[in-house]
Amino acid sequence: MTENIDWQKRISPVVQAIPPSGIRRFFDIAAEMEDVISLGVGEPDFVTPWSIRESCVYGLPLSGLC
Repeated sequence: MTENIDWQKRISPVVQAIPPSGIRRFFDIAAEMEDVISLGVGEPDFVTPWSIRESCVYGLPLSGLC
């Protein structure tokens, strides 16, 4: 049997009082639009082509970052 849990009651009032961030609103707006690719955490959900990854790998030493 699945129990219905009211998660709002389990979250601290202090945490509930924190306003949502501007970036969260931005992601919500983008999610409602057509033909938009989200680049948020874990996105996009497709593999970057090898030619782009290869360029990054070989370009790192030239950048001075490693």
